[in-house]
Amino acid sequence: MTKKSTFLSLLFITLSVVAAEALDIPKGTFYFDNSLTKYSIVKFIFGSYSTPESYVMTMTNEGDDLWSITIPEKVTGMYRYSFAETAIPDGRLNETFPDLKDRISHTRNEKRTATSEIPIPVGWVFTPTSGDNWAQGVWKKRDNAPAYSGTLPVMFINTENLQPITSTEEYVYADYYIDNMGIEGVENVGSKEVPEPMLMRGRGNYTWNSFDKKPYRLKLESKTALLGMKRNKHWALLAHADDNLGFLRNTVGFEISHRIGLAWTPSQQPVEVVLNGDYIGLYMLTEIIRVEPDRVNITEQADYETNRFKITGGWLVEIDNYQEEEQVRTVEGNGKSIWSTYKSPEHLSEEQRTYLTGLINTTNAAIYVNDKSNNSWEQYIDPDTLACFYLVQELLDDTESFHGSCFWHKENGDSTKIMFGPVWDFGNAFHRNNNRFIYDQPAFNQTWIGEIAKFPHFQEIVNKHWNRFVLLHYNMMEGFIDSFIDKIYLAAMCDAARWPQYGNSDILNDRDTFKSYFNNKYNWLASQWGKPTIVQGDVNLDGVVTSADITMVYDILLGLATPDENITNPADVNKDGVVTSADISMIYDILLQNTD
Repeated sequence: MTKKSTFLSLLFITLSVVAAEALDIPKGTFYFDNSLTKYSIVKFIFGSYSTPESYVMTMTNEGDDLWSITIPEKVTGMYRYSFAETAIPDGRLNETFPDLKDRISHTRNEKRTATSEIPIPVGWVFTPTSGDNWAQGVWKKRDNAPAYSGTLPVMFINTENLQPITSTEEYVYADYYIDNMGIEGVENVGSKEVPEPMLMRGRGNYTWNSFDKKPYRLKLESKTALLGMKRNKHWALLAHADDNLGFLRNTVGFEISHRIGLAWTPSQQPVEVVLNGDYIGLYMLTEIIRVEPDRVNITEQADYETNRFKITGGWLVEIDNYQEEEQVRTVEGNGKSIWSTYKSPEHLSEEQRTYLTGLINTTNAAIYVNDKSNNSWEQYIDPDTLACFYLVQELLDDTESFHGSCFWHKENGDSTKIMFGPVWDFGNAFHRNNNRFIYDQPAFNQTWIGEIAKFPHFQEIVNKHWNRFVLLHYNMMEGFIDSFIDKIYLAAMCDAARWPQYGNSDILNDRDTFKSYFNNKYNWLASQWGKPTIVQGDVNLDGVVTSADITMVYDILLGLATPDENITNPADVNKDGVVTSADISMIYDILLQNTD
């Protein structure tokens, strides 16, 4: 074993016990472009933030100002890295990375680039943007041929005879396999030698017609669990070519929908896609909205049904912004058109069409009443579900939310109600000054919601769900956003190389821009609705103390419910460290005091 290999072996044995900080350095070879900096020698330095453990490694001159370093095993839990022209010898140093980099540049007056915590893509070149000592830099591919990053699973698809996908109506035969790229917890599906069969077509309207990076609809031959999601035949590959905010619009919208408690929210997972040998970028493999037990769980109504008891549901309907053949067209109370595209059933009898038209018109009439203390519209629409659906759209400032891709469903029965959801398309999120409600001077008509917002009782319900979201979830959203961007970072760079005409070439900046929009909208909403605090006895966090809080403590005591771990346990009303019947007694006392 050579001296150099002995050093590297010892280095990475030591690194395996380093306390985690922030950065992983992948196994493989990467490069440094010395054409601007012109260091006489290039060393790669990295280390911990708080632990006295840092490392110096000399890079190899490959010629033409290109220097390389090969990392034999993945390094986890580092803080930052830099490239330096320094006489400090290779090896492990008993000092933190901040101390080491300051010693190089300030004490020794040696040159180094600015430090970075940007993930390192294997095979790419770190290219400084100037020749000065504090040169910033970016990672660039060594050639211009777009290729997948290998940091996400890759879906390889080949159509029959490699024919192109040109239609959103006609499927073509194809086969596929998913390579997990060694990612833990993700299973391979099929293989290059034995791929799985499926059908594939285009999908979407605006996104299909306006972008070269196309979205697709997939129909597998058999139900399959893809990337950890539930088994199904029906999937979408969403391109999000119109999302220049780090692929975060739908991602965060789906996450809030899930957290806020809508009955079902589509799952998605990022995946890189190779179609007929061509790398076509980063996609979101997404569950599509369908009537099924694991998706929209309602009774599936037969096409052309005539039985008056069966035509009451289930219904899955989209408030659409396109005129479709399978559609009911009515007029809202403000004179605007409502185009309701029925997704299930797909074909209507006259009885079904009459029922759906009547339901929409009756609901509309109940909404457009002068007396806003008359809450008869709640006989037709479930107000809690609508409030949750509305809050998701409001937090994303989605001004097209009640105009297109707006889904509602209804179970069978004369007394069942319209339930808004699932959420779907947030492509119009954060496209304007968002210091106003989504129904205030919208670019698109927001069906019903602007009028429903005038009902005081609906505002009370919205406030209840707002309180819960703020107390339980808002502070966790930034961490979720950061984690998602870390996961897709290198794949997004590859996607930007493949589709330079679209956004996300600087995904960290896009992430920060999204955060600023999201936090600004939250702060504005908080100025309208308030920032809630936990009220003693308010176990279910709806902003008031009622008998429902007593019921929730009973459920916790019986093991039928668990308090949320994200906040101090509100079920421990008397603050003695445990949940007991004494807490129920205290809620009774609070209720009696409120009554007095």
